[in-house]
Order: sequence, then C-alpha cells, then structure tokens
Amino acid sequence: MKNILKGKVGTIIILTFTVLLAGVAIFTALRLYQLRQQPVAPNVPSSIPMAQEVPTPGTCVLSFTLGATSTPTPTGTPTPTGTPTETPTGTPTPSATPNSCNGTCGSNYNCGSGLFCSDGFCRNPSCPTESDCLCGSSTPTPTPVRSGVPTPTPTAPTLPVSGTGWPTILGMGAGLLIILGSLLLAL
Repeated sequence: MKNILKGKVGTIIILTFTVLLAGVAIFTALRLYQLRQQPVAPNVPSSIPMAQEVPTPGTCVLSFTLGATSTPTPTGTPTPTGTPTETPTGTPTPSATPNSCNGTCGSNYNCGSGLFCSDGFCRNPSCPTESDCLCGSSTPTPTPVRSGVPTPTPTAPTLPVSGTGWPTILGMGAGLLIILGSLLLAL
C-alpha cells in the first residue's frame, strides 16, 4: 500500500510542476506577443533616473552655475627670470596607406591599387621591371631572364569555403532517425 501512495504522490508532484512550467511558458509567450511592437534599447532605461526627476514644489533645490571667472592682471612690468625651454610636441603617427609605385613593400597588401609587390618594391604588373610603372614610355631594354625562378604574379585573396558540409548533414540525418525511432517505440 505504501508503494502505491509513493508512486501516486510522485506522479502528482511531477504533474503539478509540469502544469506550472506550462503556465510560465504561456505567460511568457503572451507577454512577448504584447511587447512585439515596442523597440528594444538595452542601454537606455525605460524609467527616469532619480537624478533627472523634476523636484516637487516646496522642496529645497541646490543649483550652481559654472562659468569663467576673471583673474586680476598685474600692474607691474614682469621681468624674465630664466631661459625658456622647448616643449616637445607629439609627432603624428602615419596611417596605413598603401604605397605608390616603387615604394617598399612586404606583400601585395602594402601596395596601392593596381600594383603588386616585386622584389620588395611596388610595381605595375604589366611591367615589373620599370621603377616608374609607366610601361613602354622609355626605350625598351632587354631584361635578363632568370632561369628557374618563377616571376611573381599578383593573386587575389581567396575566400574560405562556407556552407553545410557532409558531417553536418550526416549528423542531422542521424538525429532525425533517432527521433523517428523513439516516436515509433512510444506508439
């Protein structure tokens, strides 16, 4: 007899908590539905802070004004007492702008638009040996061909492969099979 009461009490407690949780879920869903048109600003309070509230008449209010004050000017002639010293000024830090033609570089990202890094200098891809990046403007001179050394070609950075791969699809399929199998066992 004790076992039957113990089982019934446990079932009643579980059912009570289930009904309470369902009520909380329904209340939360209704409240979210009511507030769906109101904008959400997490950094702006919806109430007025106490410091900004307007005081009621008859309360003591302390106020003050900040302003410039005048200082008395000396009437005598000032005499210098020492030599002035220089005050060092800060030097502006250069911004990361791409180099122009024949500027030094470490990679293609250091060179400006239409240029690439060749042997440590930004050059025109059409004529990498010209230091002024003007192809065909000077008299053509034979360039020595280096054997065995490939000429650098500018390459655009490639994007990583994105999307859903086969492991994700396999995992989703296994999850669906487990859910379907548990539903079949429950019936």
